[in-house]
Amino acid sequence: MTPPTPPARPTRAARRRRAWSHPVVVAVGWVIAHLAPVSWIAAAGTSTGDVRYYFQGLAGLDPSAMTEYPEVGTWPARLVERIATVGGQRTDAASEDAFVVGFVALSVLVSGIFTWYLWRAARHGGPWPVWFWILFAGLSGPIFLTRLDIFPGLLVAGFAALLLGGSRWARVATALLAVATMMKLWPGVLGATLVGGARRTATWVRVCWFFASLVVLCLVVVLAGGMDRLLSPLTYQGDRGLQVESIAATPWVFAAALHAAVAGGAPGADGTPWSISYASSKSYEIVGPGVDVTLTVTTVLTAAAIVAAVVWAVRRLLRDDWTPVGAVAFSMALIMLVIVTNKVFSPQYLAWIAPVTAVALLVSHDRTVRVIAALVLTAAALTTLVYPVFYDWLVVTPPYLVAAVALVLRNVTVVVLAVTCVRWAREAGARATGSPGRPRRRC
Repeated sequence: MTPPTPPARPTRAARRRRAWSHPVVVAVGWVIAHLAPVSWIAAAGTSTGDVRYYFQGLAGLDPSAMTEYPEVGTWPARLVERIATVGGQRTDAASEDAFVVGFVALSVLVSGIFTWYLWRAARHGGPWPVWFWILFAGLSGPIFLTRLDIFPGLLVAGFAALLLGGSRWARVATALLAVATMMKLWPGVLGATLVGGARRTATWVRVCWFFASLVVLCLVVVLAGGMDRLLSPLTYQGDRGLQVESIAATPWVFAAALHAAVAGGAPGADGTPWSISYASSKSYEIVGPGVDVTLTVTTVLTAAAIVAAVVWAVRRLLRDDWTPVGAVAFSMALIMLVIVTNKVFSPQYLAWIAPVTAVALLVSHDRTVRVIAALVLTAAALTTLVYPVFYDWLVVTPPYLVAAVALVLRNVTVVVLAVTCVRWAREAGARATGSPGRPRRRC
């Protein structure tokens, strides 16, 4: 009788993956990554200005505050405000401090839930998605936990995950995308990725559920706050100038800093043709030679990104080669195109792309996706240098050269990230079609 063959011993790589996936190891990493920004916030109050601004608007201390935010986007902050003011005055300092603590705690909580999901989903595929998210949280600094952008970003990640989960989750996925759109507007462009073959019922189910969810949410906003509250975020965006941190502003910011350095002018003093100041848009904007033309260019490029989304949708409609992976890949490309063509680029915008990148790591082992993840982490670390480390040196006239260099490095990384996301979208599309006119998989 032949003795049974002993089970093969796991390879060193398998043992290493198992060790990094151990729940205790993941939990310790998660705590350290979140403890760093929380300690930063607690010790110096860094990045809490916007959180206190949220409180002033929600508590009625400043009637003009939060009107630039879509109403649905304020719901997480409203939840915290209701809890923070239970049993106390809505206008006292203690309630405001409690609101700050509660907002940070809510951000940590939703990050923890997402981390748990990534760990559960990747138990048999490797620990990299969950560690990518942990590293992103640690490298992003306090901005990660003190802005509302984390909530629509995670909803878009949920949309991607459910879309990849199969057709039975399509309706929930599109509803999540609709909520994310009503929270921050930009996810609306991802609606184009729902379009598949014109003859497929699944296409119209996804599209109809998306628009029906939008209509329901719009009615809720109008009934709760009126038509003005529905339209105010749209009119606000049109009045904005060129934000100092945007991709388009980078040449002028660097030129202003370099001009001062070459001329021997002191940073923070006048002496350059460009000036930076706090504008009515509630952000720092740059004005000077070339800025008006740049604003026109950004408008054209943003419109081009929207046209690209429409063209992609029409191609899927005609070619009937839609796949969930292709839709997620193009979603990431669209997110980055919106960021790099925009006249505004706040530091928290990386929370738009990071969650869906973590989901992409769950389903794809492509080298391009790993490069995207590495670029996101690099951009997060450089963003922390831009804000809050060098921010005070960046928003003076003229800016310090070291702050301008940090901005250039971050924004070059973001542009490379956008190009890489577009490349992956093209690769995913090519794999979906296999050869012209012969789709390999249809959904």
